[in-house]
This record gives sequence, C-alpha cells and structure tokens, in this order.
Amino acid sequence: MQETLEPVTTEGPTSGTLSWFDGFSLAMCIPNGIITSLGYTIAAVGAWPALLFWSLSTSIAYVQNYLYAEMAMMFPKETGGIALYANHAWRRYSTLVGPLATFGYWVGWSLTLGVVGETLGSLIQAQWFPHSTWSLHGGPVTMGLPQLLAIFAIVASWLTNILGIRVAAAVNRVISVSFMIFVALVLIAPAFAGGWHMSRLSWHVGSHPVITMLVWMYAAAWTVYGTEICATFAPEYRQPGRDTFRAMKYSALFVFATYLITPLSATGVLGESAISANPITYTVLLLQQAFGSGITDIVMIVIAAELLLAMIAASADGGRAIFGIAQQGLTLRQFEKLNRFGEPGRALTMDMVVNTLVVLLVSSPLAILLAANLGYMLCTVFAVSGFLLLRKDRPNWTRPIKLARPWVVLAVIVLLADIVITAIGATHPQEVGYGSMRNVLIAVGVLLVSLVLYVIRRVGQDHERFVLREADA
Repeated sequence: MQETLEPVTTEGPTSGTLSWFDGFSLAMCIPNGIITSLGYTIAAVGAWPALLFWSLSTSIAYVQNYLYAEMAMMFPKETGGIALYANHAWRRYSTLVGPLATFGYWVGWSLTLGVVGETLGSLIQAQWFPHSTWSLHGGPVTMGLPQLLAIFAIVASWLTNILGIRVAAAVNRVISVSFMIFVALVLIAPAFAGGWHMSRLSWHVGSHPVITMLVWMYAAAWTVYGTEICATFAPEYRQPGRDTFRAMKYSALFVFATYLITPLSATGVLGESAISANPITYTVLLLQQAFGSGITDIVMIVIAAELLLAMIAASADGGRAIFGIAQQGLTLRQFEKLNRFGEPGRALTMDMVVNTLVVLLVSSPLAILLAANLGYMLCTVFAVSGFLLLRKDRPNWTRPIKLARPWVVLAVIVLLADIVITAIGATHPQEVGYGSMRNVLIAVGVLLVSLVLYVIRRVGQDHERFVLREADA
C-alpha cells in the first residue's frame, strides 16, 4: 500500500515561540508523581517493588518518546500530539480509532485538573489554615476551603494559558527550576540526614505478584508516560526537529532518575511506616530530617507551585488536544477557533468549566481518575501501533528524525507491554484497592461519548456520509 494520505496542514497556535527547555519545563509536571502517587505505592507493596514498577514504566516511556519524536516530524505543522499521530496512522483502517484516541488523550490530561487542584487545596489548608474547616452544601454542590483553592488554581491555570504560550512557558520555567532543585535535594538528602539503612526497604506484593506489578504499572504509566507532552508543542518550537527530540529525551531521563532514586533515598531514611502514614508529605519529612524544620514552609511552597505547574501543563496540553482533534474533524467544529493571542481559547475555557464542575459536584473522583487512566492508555496503544503502521504504509515519507530498524522491534515490544498493562490494569483495579469494575464501565461510557461527538461533527456539522474507513486520497 502506497503512502497517499497526506497530512492536513491547518492554522495552529503560534509557531517559533518555544525553546526545547520550555518543552522540558512543561514536562516537569511529570515528576510530581513522587508527591501524589509514589508514596501510596511504597505503602502498598514496599520500596523495592515501587522502585521496580516505576522504573519499568519510565523505561517504556523513554522508548516511546523516541517513536513519538519520529512521528512528530512527519506532521511538523499539526497540533494534537500523539493522539493526532494515532489518527493519521489508523484512519485508513478505522475512522473510530481517531475519536477514541483523541478523546482518551484529552480525558487523560484534562480531567485531572480538578483532582490535582483539590490536592493542592488540601495541602495549603493543612499547612497554613488548619483551623479553617468551614464547608457549604447545597444539593449536589460541596464547597470548602480546599474546593475554593482548587477553583482558584483552575482559573489561574486557564488565565496563564489563555494569554499565550509565552506567558505559560515563562511561569513554568521558574516553577520547574525550583522543583528540579527540590527533587535534587530529595535525591541527596540521605547524605545529610544520616541513618540510611537498606533494611528499611522491603517487598510485600501479595499472592498475585505479576498482576499486582501490572496494575501498579498501569497506575504509574498514567503519570510517567506524560513526558510525551513535549510532542504536543512540536509546531511551536523554534527548531521543531531538534527541540522536540531534546525536550522529550531529557525530560524522560530526568523522570527516570527521579523515580529510580526517590524510593531508595526516602525509604532508607524514613522507613516504610513513616511513608505509609504520610504518603503525600513524606518528602517534606525527609528534607526536614536532612536540613532542619526551618525548610518546611519553603518546601511546601515549592510543592504547591509544582502542583500548579502540573495544572498549567495539563490545561495547555488538553486545550491543544481538543483544538487539534477539532481541526481533524473528529469533534465539534466550535473548538477550532484561536483567540487573539494565538491560543485555543474555547478549548481551554471548556477545560476550565468542566474541571470546576468536577470540583463542585464530584465528591469521589475515582470514576474520573479511572476514565482518565483508561483513555490515556488506549491513546498510547493506538499511538505506538501507529508508529508501526506508518512505517509499513508510508515508508517513503519524509522523516527528519528516522530511527534505525532495531527501534521497530522495540516498538513491537513496548506495544505488547502497553496492551498487557492496559488489559490487566483496567480489569483488576481491586488488586491495589483503587476501584471496581463498575468504575471501569463508567470509564468506558465516558470514552464512548467521543464517538457520539464524532458522528455529530461528521453528519450534523460537516454534512458528510459516515464511513468506517477513509479511502486513500
């Protein structure tokens, strides 16, 4: 089959505005998993399994970033990231893959803004306003200080992005440098804290170690795979080929080092029981032991800023995902419009509104989190398999970055790994105590909304015939 489906070049966000370090800075939202997730893994299975599971996930992410870098340069002027690559690769086989992949990608990035916002609000309340426990209830709406702070953070993220990527990049550079210093202190803390003992690291994965490993890798992948965010901004780099590749490579390496060393450094000093009792703030305890209690407020400010960085990055990526899939004709055409700053304003605003409603209306965000996880992993599977399809169907297309043939074998390996991780992780949430099959079914229902929106766009707005496969142009 010859390569005849050409990419559609359309107007996108402002190009030539970002350096590779700007992309790297946006990806620095990924190491915040040591705050939001890693402590829970250590508490559940021990430090050694946590180190293994998260390091394996980051290794897969590192390989995938090379695949994404090649595909990014095949479509250098198009916005949408890995979901867009999946759509281009699969549309001659099934037009339904594009909507599922792109909507899954958006869900994976955007629908966690409210959850991260509430985590941020709860941390601020516990640290600086412990006696402010007021709450208001009206029907399904709940409002307390954590919710109020979460909404403020969501609006701040929206405003930062709506004013242009340069504003967002400038804010992210400052926060990311501060957080990298924080991570560096966490990694070297044992040298100053003293009393590090390997005996404090244990292994207790239960009676189904393989399934437990795969489910935790499923949970970890949702975080560590996210360095692919650098590819979403490929059209906006000053030198797209070089800058995309460098941002993805260096961010993935930094994330790998972070998740490899943190379980060793933190658990060896504090012990697993202390981390179990403080799964979010254990890094604060570690730095207090190493550098004194006077560092607490500074550390908490950096952690709060990092969570805000995660929200800014998620908003930027989610907004571009919706904009990109609208340009490809996969969702409502209303999201194709850019504002006067060259940003997808309507898509960003929808993100803000949806996540504000999540904060106010969803008392337990578990179903949203599972939908985000499942959607993101489905998109990953379609994107990695898309690399193989593009190599098979369009071998002669221009590829400014072209990986050697052994990378095709690696792509097959990580694709199989992603499929197994997704299948086991989505169907065995009870193995790690974070959900049930009912939540998984809700997640599937959320993803099926993408197909409804696709049909509305294709038949109702574009007045075209619905087809299951697109013929070659």
